Amino acid sequence: MNISKKNPSDNKNVLAKQPMDIEFQHISEKDLASYCFVSPSTVRRWLKQGKLTATKLPSNQYRISITDFREFLIRYNMPIREEFFRKHQI
Repeated sequence: MNISKKNPSDNKNVLAKQPMDIEFQHISEKDLASYCFVSPSTVRRWLKQGKLTATKLPSNQYRISITDFREFLIRYNMPIREEFFRKHQI
């Protein structure tokens, strides 16, 4: 019986090279605050008020979907800088 073993380095970075769907990309509350020229505490207030949705990490940090962020900007009539969204696409 012939058993071939795959070299783990053959699959190195396979997942990293695959393009991600924009819906699964996220930004930090700090990045969002910087974009909107507000403090991270303002972003947390928006989250508590339900104006914005996010995923809370075990480290108590938040990650906001790039899609949800764009919808937030549209809903509240804030400017959309396309270069920011292009930068966050893979």
